[in-house]
Amino acid sequence: MKIFQSCLWQTNSTLIEGREECFLFDPTYYPHEVERIKQALPDKPLNLIYTHADWDHIAGFSEFSFGHTLGHHQVKEQSDQLEKAGAFDLEWYVARNKELEFPRIDEEIMGETTKVVSDETLYFLPIPGHTSDMMATFFLERKVVVAGDVLSDLEFPFIFYSSQKYLESLEKMKEKVLEFGIHTLVPGHGRPVLDSQREILRRIEDDLDYLHQLKSGNQIACYRGEPIPAHLISQHEGNIKFVEME
Repeated sequence: MKIFQSCLWQTNSTLIEGREECFLFDPTYYPHEVERIKQALPDKPLNLIYTHADWDHIAGFSEFSFGHTLGHHQVKEQSDQLEKAGAFDLEWYVARNKELEFPRIDEEIMGETTKVVSDETLYFLPIPGHTSDMMATFFLERKVVVAGDVLSDLEFPFIFYSSQKYLESLEKMKEKVLEFGIHTLVPGHGRPVLDSQREILRRIEDDLDYLHQLKSGNQIACYRGEPIPAHLISQHEGNIKFVEME
């Protein structure tokens, strides 16, 4: 497994090489970073898997569109994200060799799904909450989960879809981490967890605690026993407003 971390929000792109095929998640963001990922691809058929369609996760699609793409069935409903990527590129003068394209999904995941691919058993778990189209992918033999935008060491849960669904998704993640003996986690942003189920479970409990505080009306909620960092106050306030609207 190789993890390529962008300098934009420490966004992770994950490459897992199987015996006959390879699996690439969310290749992103800047052109030189995408090129580095391309150079690392083995000479094997490519499965391109999207954890969700937020703009910072989809910018590299046009460079890998030759692969077989998989994603949650609601990815196609997030096409407005492409405009956000384009706006970011314009603001920061990001020049690309290929025009941005919204991901094509060849194989839509409708619900919990198990798929055997050569020597790999993949288990896809929809985990809505942050967005409606979030999906975690478990590699059962490897004891690895590529989780999307949950369980980061950099940030508390960002809620853009449903706080209740987020809670339910975290509980489901905990159940599957224990059931499958998962010990390695790649979040969408920040530091992966390598060979520590205990740390994965701790992150789950920390995120659950934060969400329970929000839903109980605690507007000065702490995260991991500490006050909300200054650079994340606006996102925390956005969470409060979102929960109040719910």
